[in-house]
Amino acid sequence: MRFILGFLGVIAALAAIWFIGRDLIPPKHMTLAAGGRGSGYWQIAEEYRTILARDGIALTVLETAGSGENAQLLESGAADAAIVQGGVPVGGKTEALAALFHEPVFFFVRNDAEVPGNPGRWAGLRIAAGGEGSGTRLGFQQFLSAVGLTAKGNTLMPLGGAAAAQALLTDEVDMAVFVAPLGAPYLQPLFQASSVSILPLENVPAIVGHLDHSVDVTLPRGGIVIDPPVPSADIPMVALDARLVAQADLHPSLVDRLVEAARQIHRDRDPITAQNSFPSVDTLTMPVDVYAGDLLRNGTSSLQQYLPYWVVAQINRVAILLLPILFLLVPLLRALPGLYSWRMRYRVFRHYQTLREIDQQVREAPLSELRGLSDQLNSIDKDLANLRLPLPYREYAYTTRMHVELLKRRIVSRRKSALREMKQRRAQARALGFK
Repeated sequence: MRFILGFLGVIAALAAIWFIGRDLIPPKHMTLAAGGRGSGYWQIAEEYRTILARDGIALTVLETAGSGENAQLLESGAADAAIVQGGVPVGGKTEALAALFHEPVFFFVRNDAEVPGNPGRWAGLRIAAGGEGSGTRLGFQQFLSAVGLTAKGNTLMPLGGAAAAQALLTDEVDMAVFVAPLGAPYLQPLFQASSVSILPLENVPAIVGHLDHSVDVTLPRGGIVIDPPVPSADIPMVALDARLVAQADLHPSLVDRLVEAARQIHRDRDPITAQNSFPSVDTLTMPVDVYAGDLLRNGTSSLQQYLPYWVVAQINRVAILLLPILFLLVPLLRALPGLYSWRMRYRVFRHYQTLREIDQQVREAPLSELRGLSDQLNSIDKDLANLRLPLPYREYAYTTRMHVELLKRRIVSRRKSALREMKQRRAQARALGFK
């Protein structure tokens, strides 16, 4: 009997070691939703493919219509990660890994069309506004809403990328809109053409103030070509920050490699970006992968000097599972620093599930339920304020409290809007003779 029990114990131990070991071993394949073949996103995805291949990771780049379809593939689980344009909503169990680069909104116009720089005065234009499902299409619709301009009087044509560029060059449209990195291949013929030019927008800071996920940038004279200078003068532009978004349960080792690849690809300067501005998590408004945030804020762990990257990436995730084995294999003190760090961060990040739920409810909850949501936020804020964290970990609590405050302001704004509408209805009723 003892022999049988001992044999079963050995089998159970081996099974446990196999299970944990299997989880530690990094996946060798992943999928990345990019854009149309030959697009700016596609070219960037190819760079990721090359870098990940150095670690034996095969990256399959999914050809899509653009950011809108990328978001859908993430939400459905058909893609592990995707490059998504700023302002494109991404639902499902997803998290941002990093903001990657400024993506200018280009308004190319025919020089003979005499298009005004004030978007509010656009009328009677044929506009190539991006294909259906593309980020350009959604970005342009958000732009129109931000400037208070409807499509009425203008014809929006479902053309994007190379097709939109060709239509502009052949006088089939008066304007072509692109949300694209500076190096997008379909922009190059437009930069070189004498019949078209980039439209300098008026009131760019004001537009950015009304357009979420946007920043104002300046494309300097000669920023594309030095001689002859293209553009011929400084161009104020609206830009959106492209993001790298992934499944929330993406293996930590893949998160590690994606962030490291992002560092190599996006850290350099360009005409509208300073050195080492990207990748970053500072401007992201959607939930951020905790491990990716740590890597970008604090740098690569010193443990990678001694251990493979995929082992380091898993330490926080499997700390509890490893503890029983660590008691048998290594001194407990070697595990305590990693466990302590995980515990400190968990005390803050455990609130994010509730914050996500409240964020969804604020949009649709009736006015009567907003007070309850506000009370929940106050309770979370009080808990965070009372947390006693060592100095290196206080940043997490302050950042989370900022997110709580953001949700509080949304609730206050929603209440004010609802009360304003109620007062207007009452005033209208009194005007009609009703009490």
